[in-house]
Amino acid sequence: MNELKVFTFAEDWGLPTTGPFALKLLGWLNLAKIPYHQVFENRSGKGPSGKSPWIEFEGQRMGDSQRIIQFLGQRHNIDLDQGLTAEQRAQSVLRRRCFEEGFHQVLEWELFVHPAGKGFIQKVVAESAPPVISKMVSFSICRHFEKQLQARGLGRYNPAEVEHIGRADLDALSTLLTGRRFLVDDQPRLVDLAVFGQVAPMLCWPMKTPVAEYAKTLPRVRTWVENMRTVCFSESAVLHSSDTPGQESAAQS
Repeated sequence: MNELKVFTFAEDWGLPTTGPFALKLLGWLNLAKIPYHQVFENRSGKGPSGKSPWIEFEGQRMGDSQRIIQFLGQRHNIDLDQGLTAEQRAQSVLRRRCFEEGFHQVLEWELFVHPAGKGFIQKVVAESAPPVISKMVSFSICRHFEKQLQARGLGRYNPAEVEHIGRADLDALSTLLTGRRFLVDDQPRLVDLAVFGQVAPMLCWPMKTPVAEYAKTLPRVRTWVENMRTVCFSESAVLHSSDTPGQESAAQS
């Protein structure tokens, strides 16, 4: 029997992985009740697309969380959005892309550009890399993301503007959750998993970054994250193994 292996960044912050897109994938697998073996691999460059997470299954290696979900969903005939109207599906696509394409940049900015986020990266690298090169490695990682954010647009804003953008996204999320346990109806859908993957790390990490601290003041967002953690991960019986330590990034797809 072929085993499904899921390669993710290591666990931290009370979450099964620090990777936003890996959280989405693991949550989907748990809700879909598909058995898997989680392998901790912090070097995303080892994956087929150079990003985390990725899977190995039946001799095939595949990256990109959305592509993996589509592949496994078709194989197992599972659609977490079954029963939604065409309008609900369309709204879900737009909300998912808002957070995975837009808010994700805010997460990266706070993790790799903000001093508190940089401090965390430096600490993680120092714990896994030789002292002689740890500063150079952490600098290289943060600089890489600074350049990416500059190219994608968000890096061109000043810190106050980045905070404003992140807070606006969280306010919109809080409004959508008014009177609801989940984003669409009374059960978690794919959009919940996608948005959860982006918001949960910021809500759970200990670094004092502006948007993450603001997220912690929003009761509806906090309750929704706890609901997602309970539904997706409280009964998860997943084998974990760790390959080579060495944090590269907790923010890739």
